Amino acid sequence: MSADLKKEKANYDFIDSLRFIAIITIVIEHSYMWPKSLYFNTLSEQWIQTLTMQIFKFGTVTFYILAGFLIGDKIKTTTSLAYLKRRFDGTFKPWLFWLSLFLILIYADLMVIYFKGGDFPGGDKPWAFLGDKLYYIVFDTSFWFILNFLGSISILLIFRKYLYSYKLGVFLSICSFFYSINLYYEWIPSRHTTAVLGFVFYLWLGVIMHKYYDLFNAWIKKRSLVLLWTLTIITFVISCLESIYLMNSGIEHAGVRVDPYNTLRFTNIVYSLVTFLLLYKIGNLKFIKNLNPRSTTYGIHLIHFIIIAQILPLIFRPLNISGEGMSSLDLVFIQYGRFLFTYLVSYLLVYIINKIDKIKWIVGQ
Repeated sequence: MSADLKKEKANYDFIDSLRFIAIITIVIEHSYMWPKSLYFNTLSEQWIQTLTMQIFKFGTVTFYILAGFLIGDKIKTTTSLAYLKRRFDGTFKPWLFWLSLFLILIYADLMVIYFKGGDFPGGDKPWAFLGDKLYYIVFDTSFWFILNFLGSISILLIFRKYLYSYKLGVFLSICSFFYSINLYYEWIPSRHTTAVLGFVFYLWLGVIMHKYYDLFNAWIKKRSLVLLWTLTIITFVISCLESIYLMNSGIEHAGVRVDPYNTLRFTNIVYSLVTFLLLYKIGNLKFIKNLNPRSTTYGIHLIHFIIIAQILPLIFRPLNISGEGMSSLDLVFIQYGRFLFTYLVSYLLVYIINKIDKIKWIVGQ
């Protein structure tokens, strides 16, 4: 095997290991069963909730860096339009399929309620209701990521001529950090799900990492694992402190409290980047390769929230289990139970779909 092929194989092993970990963090985070009040009032309860939410908040930034690394690998051998077309076929079409199925399941659930004698919400304004549900899926669920991701790629390709310029990196980092500051002032909508320019910088970082991969690899090998663990713990604690501060700050915009777990908090960005370095330093975990994350990760991302939103309520409602009246610790235990069910079912569905050639396109790559 040539040196180039060995390098490429090492790159993809590293990507597969990290995206396997990243998708697990995202499914765990989404598995949390929020009480109506969202956040707790006592400091001890707030800390329990914050610890379980913050520890997994590096997943989104990790995905963008990995995607940027892949862009850096492919961009030299294809045109921008050809690359976007490939991404459209492998990413947007599956996204559109599962979005449509998600919408159908929402309506099916409402029809069951209607035939049992309940009201059908939105019956007098069907188009407005449809618009509300589409908005919910695209901006309030994990489906936001794909549109933001494709938009971020498009922005990066528009500036392809300056792709390796540090000036582009500085500009994109300013855009990202603007969202960190905006969280406190709401000059524009502060939710990370609508942060059009908030994540392009991390895509760019992945591209730069690919360009200087040998230098990066040599640099990270010289870093102490103890040092990286220490920095990860320190940045994690600081991120938790910012979340606790935001939770108790009383900051709200248009009557809506600020999101203390926003991915684009500055402290979370630093935590995510340090954690990325730590995970890279730890290296590949051999068992991950057997789970084939390259062909399952995207499908799990598309399917898992549908299971959380449409299937889990069918289990929890008859058992009268909700977030109300639960302690923060109770919700953590429930969160991990919901995660195990959601992840295993999602993985099994993707595994089966990948075995059927005619429909495997719906879980993308």
